[in-house]
Amino acid sequence: QNFHLKIAEKCPNNRDHLILSIDPRNVLSLMSPLLLTAGFIERAVEVVISPWRDAGATKFENRLDALKAQVPIADATTIEFADAEFQEYKGKTQQYAFCASMSFSLAAAYVGVRALWPFVDHTTFEKLGGNQQWMFLVVDVVLSAALLAGGADGIHSVINAFTTFFDTTAQKAQQSANAPKS
Repeated sequence: QNFHLKIAEKCPNNRDHLILSIDPRNVLSLMSPLLLTAGFIERAVEVVISPWRDAGATKFENRLDALKAQVPIADATTIEFADAEFQEYKGKTQQYAFCASMSFSLAAAYVGVRALWPFVDHTTFEKLGGNQQWMFLVVDVVLSAALLAGGADGIHSVINAFTTFFDTTAQKAQQSANAPKS
């Protein structure tokens, strides 16, 4: 059974509405390109960031470990300062990784790895005005890029939410259909 989601009954310019059609049996296959691409992006970010930042991280980590090994000699303030420097370095690395991930993700979404497009009812999409079509594609690219940049685990949780919702809805519908009529 397909679920249809109307985005709006009538859009502000009195154009037709857009329908997203979701068949629970196909959610995984439709979302698989996103999941796979997110995994590739995660690996690509590691490849780009690791040679550039790993040596610095190792230096900070080794210094912190050496200070912790000298606990009776090293004072707590020195250890805390070294830990703060290490955490700041890791935070900066995460910022760089996010920028790289978002760049790769925007490129992937731009060329067609999209979150919403596979669910669009193309008949209703074609009836939309040009501005609505363009805006939908922009929103789809930005949303897709954000999902991709969030990584494979995030997309996996979206897939799980979809399947759980549809399974629960189907069970409730079945229970209603089997309930004794009064």
